[in-house]
Amino acid sequence: MEFPELRPIAIRVVIMSRSRQRSITTHRLFPAATLVVPESEIASYAHIPLEKVGIPDAISGVSAVRNWIVAHFPEECLVMMDDDISAAMCMVALKVRKLSVDETAAMVENTARCAFGAGARLFGWHQRSDPRLLQRNDPFGVHHWMGGAVGVIGKEVKWDELLKCKCDIDATLTELMVNRLVFNEARFCFAQERDKNLGGNSLFRSEERIAAEKRYLKSKWKAHMRFEKYKSQDRVVVDVHRRQSVHLDA
Repeated sequence: MEFPELRPIAIRVVIMSRSRQRSITTHRLFPAATLVVPESEIASYAHIPLEKVGIPDAISGVSAVRNWIVAHFPEECLVMMDDDISAAMCMVALKVRKLSVDETAAMVENTARCAFGAGARLFGWHQRSDPRLLQRNDPFGVHHWMGGAVGVIGKEVKWDELLKCKCDIDATLTELMVNRLVFNEARFCFAQERDKNLGGNSLFRSEERIAAEKRYLKSKWKAHMRFEKYKSQDRVVVDVHRRQSVHLDA
């Protein structure tokens, strides 16, 4: 008997960067990754020892760049990383442990294969490096939003290009509604400088745009999502109940 969910899949790690030639950090954790930058900026990233692929300058914003990456690269599984990640963390014990480069590569590959085996098309990791938030009886969430480090399997997942800042929330909700599943490896997370560095998506981020995108998401998804305050920051709560029929082959 063959199990298609267990067959090998090709995986590529892609780091997305724009105008952060001097502050990029993710390449130190993923020395075999592909770096995607605007075509006009490739020369300014010459000091980063990675394979580089130029994206047309006119394609900007996380959503449009993610869509381009999914369409451009042939690998069945693409793991897209922000450029400001500094470490991968394990939260299984009561204290956080930083993973080595080799451990990080193995963890990402294992997550991708587990997500593929589960039938997920979108996967990611815990959003916060706080082991108190890990539910040890539910280490693999299927009901959480993805962001920062996002994996896709296949070519069906799309990002709404009307959104520049909150597009990953929208993509997660779309997958939960359509595929009824996203895969969240909650035992691990990535440490990164969210919303602090110049360049990248900060070129589009403003209080007015964020407020407008929140209104757009609430209008689009209504009761399926809400924003809550957590330590003075927004926390996203998604609410899509999984109702799935099970059919057993004779």
